[in-house]
Amino acid sequence: MNDVQALRQCLGKFATGVTVVTCADANGNPNGITANSFSAVSLEPPLVLWNIAKVSNSLDAYLSAKYFAVNVLTADQRNLAAHFAKSDHTRFDNVEYTTSANGVPLLPDTLATFNCRTHEIHDCGDHYVIIGEVNSFKSAEREPLLFFGSAYRAIAK
Repeated sequence: MNDVQALRQCLGKFATGVTVVTCADANGNPNGITANSFSAVSLEPPLVLWNIAKVSNSLDAYLSAKYFAVNVLTADQRNLAAHFAKSDHTRFDNVEYTTSANGVPLLPDTLATFNCRTHEIHDCGDHYVIIGEVNSFKSAEREPLLFFGSAYRAIAK
């Protein structure tokens, strides 16, 4: 195992929630990408962040998007996580969604949704860090989808 693989495996020991970050590209087409790099940054102002790989097929859409949404998935939305983890992040075939006032696709029945305006983008190694100012949000009482040890998980009861 090389150092990058070992680091990735070690980082996988930190359990995270699973999100699908959505935006509309310059032509208004929906984009979605599975991300577990979501984190709160600040309450005043309300800021969140997530990371996108520089090799992502939908990189240009996210770097140029004025608005995006972070859709936090529930334990029964594993299929959405797998769908948007594929390399073609514009695939909304057979995926139910609504559209925000800013044209951003929103996934239904999520644990939480954060509608954001792009605040800052930072070039960091092999990723970009995208910071968004939260314009609106909603949440529900459901079980979260988790990612741990390179696999999707649910909370054990």
